[in-house]
Amino acid sequence: MSNPMELAIVHINNYLWDLVSGSVSGQPAAASAVWNSDNYTFKPFYPVSENLAPDSATMPFILYDYMFLPKPGTFWPLQKEEADYIIVGDLPQIFYVKNYIVDALEKFDESANEINNHLLTASPSIKFKYITVDQDSYIADEKRIDSFKPKFITCLKLTYEYTK
Repeated sequence: MSNPMELAIVHINNYLWDLVSGSVSGQPAAASAVWNSDNYTFKPFYPVSENLAPDSATMPFILYDYMFLPKPGTFWPLQKEEADYIIVGDLPQIFYVKNYIVDALEKFDESANEINNHLLTASPSIKFKYITVDQDSYIADEKRIDSFKPKFITCLKLTYEYTK
């Protein structure tokens, strides 16, 4: 049986943060105008069910949640999930972060291979087959939300398959 505490979305989050901070082999760090990793004490990815409030003093940060999708047919070894990223911060920086994530994750099997190669040292049991990202909710995008005023949000939807 696979490790139920090993979450695919956490591997994606860690990869993105390693990419931002310049810890991915052969990849430069994100420009500080896009997302300055030096400003953070913690990785700025928080599950929506987190009991502790995110460190909202350092912007932007990402709230996320994921759900399992039905398996096609009877091919049970392949897991499929969708995750939502809610990027909270100032304008125009949330646009820069959104574009950065899209550029990193929109390449289907190439994005999956990049993450798998980066995770080799950690020896996870998860192997991604593909990852893609789309804008989740155009109407709600770039809006001020009462719980985050005076900050803004934008949303992305990740879809990925993996084996465990």
